[in-house]
Amino acid sequence: MALVCGPGGTGASTAAIALTQGLAADPRHGTPILLADLALRAEQAMLHDARDIVPGVQELVEAHRTRRPPPEDVRALAFQVDERGYDLLLGLRQARAWSSIRTRAFEAAFASLRSAYSVVVTDADADLEGEGDGGSFEVEERHVMARTAASQADVVFAVGMAGMKGLHSLVRVLNDLRAFGVAPERVVPVVNRAPRNPRARSEITAALAALTASATTPPGARGWAPSPVFLPERRVDEALRLGSRLPDALAQPLAGAFTAVVRRVPTVAAAGPARVEPGSLGFLGGGEHEEAALG
Repeated sequence: MALVCGPGGTGASTAAIALTQGLAADPRHGTPILLADLALRAEQAMLHDARDIVPGVQELVEAHRTRRPPPEDVRALAFQVDERGYDLLLGLRQARAWSSIRTRAFEAAFASLRSAYSVVVTDADADLEGEGDGGSFEVEERHVMARTAASQADVVFAVGMAGMKGLHSLVRVLNDLRAFGVAPERVVPVVNRAPRNPRARSEITAALAALTASATTPPGARGWAPSPVFLPERRVDEALRLGSRLPDALAQPLAGAFTAVVRRVPTVAAAGPARVEPGSLGFLGGGEHEEAALG
């Protein structure tokens, strides 16, 4: 399972399409493959020129409020993108619809996606703020889709741009991922619209290493960020409009990086029901005991 995220305007959603296409073209990953739009301001419907806006993630979550539907019912909520070889789960129809996504129902829905598909690629926000980060429980609920995907991803692609501002924004995302608990060996920085000059690319790699070095990093040592994947400038508007395949120059490096990480690092198990320890739920009684049990 993969997460693709990045600051706005970096092409993360297009990178998610390219990655999913590349994985679908590789028989080693099996079938079917899913691209799930989990961003608050979902754009995959626009990028796929979807004529229908339902069903999508809201219907998937609703189906898991009282039961766990079988895999065929889960796959029926996605659209087939035949030219690129994957299925697409559309995202929220309005950003404020996050309030209708209940945490437990979404976690159950996400587990169903992972069971129903060989590989799930998620296009999600880079904002993972939760209650423990100085936010509120409401903030944590608003980011439940991105937080769930980040916590279960085998590979996380953080997409940024070249240039001083682009690299600083990318490093901010990388540091947020690390603070959230994503292991550095699972993270793949992606520099979109990268320069072709090898020297310029080496300078970008060195800059990322320097920017991710902490105050405790020994002088001259590299930071924690791994070497990035460089995606060249490519015109994709026509391919997106026609629903045709994106250039292999975008798809293959991303799919190759995913394969390399899952071979090197053990996969993350899908979240399952949590074991309840005896006595941990308290009991229903009266007075102060009832308040303690329900609070």
